[in-house]
Amino acid sequence: QAELGKPRRNCYTLPGADFSYGLSIQRTDGGVPEAIGHWDSVKPRTRIVREMPRDFITMNPGALRAGYTTAPEFNLYYKAKDIRRKDELSHFKSPPKLPADFTYGVRTRPNTPFFDLLQHKYKELWMEEQRALRAVQQVEKKKKDKIRDTRTTLLRKHLPPAKEESFWHLPYLEKV
Repeated sequence: QAELGKPRRNCYTLPGADFSYGLSIQRTDGGVPEAIGHWDSVKPRTRIVREMPRDFITMNPGALRAGYTTAPEFNLYYKAKDIRRKDELSHFKSPPKLPADFTYGVRTRPNTPFFDLLQHKYKELWMEEQRALRAVQQVEKKKKDKIRDTRTTLLRKHLPPAKEESFWHLPYLEKV
């Protein structure tokens, strides 16, 4: 209700000076002095060792070699010789062994000489490559265009020697 003799207020009272707006986190909320004064170092995590499942592919032939054939005997063998599967992803977890002076990332490209750009050297090199490529293509095309000789073309080029023409005689005049 409104106070007697005063107009009605249309706002709320503000909280005190010790009030902090937003979410307050006790562990890290020390303000500027804590941020400047000391660094929170990352504490090493303890590795969670998970129990790998049993390796039945290895244990079953061993149980058969030992002479066990029934399911209860197999269970006894599993309890006696508990072989676990190896961790398939273990080689991904450890970082690779690298030399101390190893630098990560892509090597920087060597600088392009500005003088070569002004002289259009790269255009000339490209033009030379294109000319050489065109010459090679023309030589290959000439090799392909060469027509092989067939029997007909060979016979046309190398005509057989002409027979000497002899006059025809009647057969009964041969002996004369």
